[in-house]
Amino acid sequence: MIHVESVTAAVTTRLSTDPVLVSSAFRVQEGEALNRDLGLTPWVGLYYGNLVLAPGTLGGTQPWRAGLELFLYVQQGSHRSGQEATRLLSRAQRLVLDALVGDPTLSGTVLTLTALEITPFHRDVTENTWLFTNEIALKADLRG
Repeated sequence: MIHVESVTAAVTTRLSTDPVLVSSAFRVQEGEALNRDLGLTPWVGLYYGNLVLAPGTLGGTQPWRAGLELFLYVQQGSHRSGQEATRLLSRAQRLVLDALVGDPTLSGTVLTLTALEITPFHRDVTENTWLFTNEIALKADLRG
């Protein structure tokens, strides 16, 4: 059986306990509304994405294979400039990626990470506030 909640829990735990992210005061939330508060950055939100199931070997101990996609939204911002917000977001994103690739099986919940696709997601600019968000599509292979 495929247990997606085990994967999301492993990613949340990995990010929440990574020493570099902890010392950098990251807030990690699973399934909560997208952060809109610059005061809560650096921030990472984790959301369940797509699950594609394919029949595998019949009669085997693990008869299904699956491709899982989770979405992580990394946010950082600035009260000074968009340039500073961009630099801070790049650093935050790098720290999140480092934490993820440190364990490509995500505590044994997936066979392996297959891709991490990064896309600019949202740029919120108001008077003297720049809150930038990038989306990381985490893709992994599973068996169940």
